[in-house]
Order: sequence, then structure tokens, then C-alpha cells
Amino acid sequence: RAGFHPAIAAASVVGSITLAYLSPGVSHNAFVAKLADITIMDFIGRWMPVTVGATLASIVLMVIVCVVYRDFRREGFSQVDGAESKQSDLPENPNVLFAIAPLLPVVILVCASIWAPQLKMSVATAMLIGAIYAIAVTRTSPAEVTKKFFDGMGRGYASIIGIIIAAGVFAAGLRACGVIDAFVNYLTHANEVAKLGAALGPYLMAIVTGSGDAATFAFNEAVTPHAAQFGMSIDSLGYLAAISGNFGRLSSPLAGGMIIAAGLAGVSPFEIVKRTAPVMFICLVGVYFLG
Repeated sequence: RAGFHPAIAAASVVGSITLAYLSPGVSHNAFVAKLADITIMDFIGRWMPVTVGATLASIVLMVIVCVVYRDFRREGFSQVDGAESKQSDLPENPNVLFAIAPLLPVVILVCASIWAPQLKMSVATAMLIGAIYAIAVTRTSPAEVTKKFFDGMGRGYASIIGIIIAAGVFAAGLRACGVIDAFVNYLTHANEVAKLGAALGPYLMAIVTGSGDAATFAFNEAVTPHAAQFGMSIDSLGYLAAISGNFGRLSSPLAGGMIIAAGLAGVSPFEIVKRTAPVMFICLVGVYFLG
């Protein structure tokens, strides 16, 4: 309703998660920090300017992509890929109490983990509390909510989970054929192109499989400990591999998050990738030369 194409809205959300690499909860941060024999926070702090810079660059580039694709119209988009846009379902006067409902489980989880960890709040419990709140503020029949709940599960499996499973089968097929192992094996023995391999290896594997984690961990475990032989530090080579896997995942139509965002936006994952892939490639080139 704000006038943006659903694909650029989804792409903006998907393409903004690079800043997550400032979190000590990211497994790659812990893995590389251990290899480099430094604390996780030292590793994050050392590469924070690059991470923040890549995130800001992606924001600017996403705006440029929006202009290039003409993804903003004052009148909005009534038709998206030949189907009616979902914007007609939006209320003219949003209810604040209704708007809080989807955010409540997240707020509960964050607050409980910070101020009341003894509660050991689970995702399921937080979601249940959020559901009860939604029923209360909307004054909807619990029986009707239950029906909608299972209808939503069915649609989710049909249009989202099914595609994720198919993508997983495709990735497993590549592994079974030995494609991924052969590629990683080449990178681990090509010392002269170690830095280029750290950038392109996880990036390409992430695009092909929808997840760069496997290739990133394999590269960092086999190659990164020998970074000094290539004239690099362990933390710089490890960070490059980790962040390149992230850029590749954000450029893949097979990534689970990409498929979910596409389902919510009502567009094809390829429509989102058309917008995120150029941005992530430019960010990868920038990090390569800065790293």
C-alpha cells in the first residue's frame, strides 16, 4: 500500500541480515575466533567496520535497484505477476492492538532471555501466549482460530515448506554426486588462490545449495588454519569465507528464508533474487578488496 512492489519489499528484508554477523551467536564467528585463538568479541570488533560498511552499502544499493526496476509507484501495484496484489486485504485504519499481536512472541522471547532467563521461555510457549492475546483483542471464536491455524499450516506446507524440502533434496543430490566435495577439495589444495577461493567457494556453493554453511565450515576447517602460508591472517581469511557464504545465501532462490519471504510477499523467489543478487555480488567484491 506504500507504493512498493512486493518483490523489493521482500528483497529489502532478506538483504538486510548481514548485520547479524555482529552477533556472538553466529556459529561462524565462534569457529573462526577459536581458529585464530582470540575471543569472539575481539573477532567481531576487529571486523565490525567491514560488516557495518557492507550492510550500509547493501541499503544504498537496494535503493538503486528499486529505482532501476521501477519498483515504486504512487498508485501502488494492483497486479503482481498476473495475480491480484495482497494490498487490497489491508485495512484502511490499522488497529494498534491488532498490529502488536505478531510482534508479541518475539518481544516475550527477547525480554525473557534478558531479564528473566530463569523462566526458560520456549518459542512454543511464547507463540501460545501471542495466540491467546490475538484471540482476546480480536474477539475471535477459538474454534475459528483453530481452523485458521490448521489452514495456515496446510498452505505453509503446500507453498513454502514443500519448496524448501525440494531445495534440500536438490542440495543433497549435489552432495551425493560428489559435486560439492570435489569443489571444496579443489579449494583446499589450491593454495595460490586461497583468498579468491574463500570469496568464491562458499559464495557459489551457497547459491547452488541455498546454504553456504557447509562449504564455509569445510573451507575454514581445511584451509584457514594455514592462512599464514598465503600471507594472510587466520581471522581475515576465515571472515572472508564466512561473509561470502552469507552473500551467496542471500543470492540463492533455494535459501529457506528466501522462499519464506517470497511466500509472504506473494512473488517468486527468483523475483527477489533478481534484486538481491547484484547487490550481494557488489558487496562481496568490496569485502574482498577490503579484507
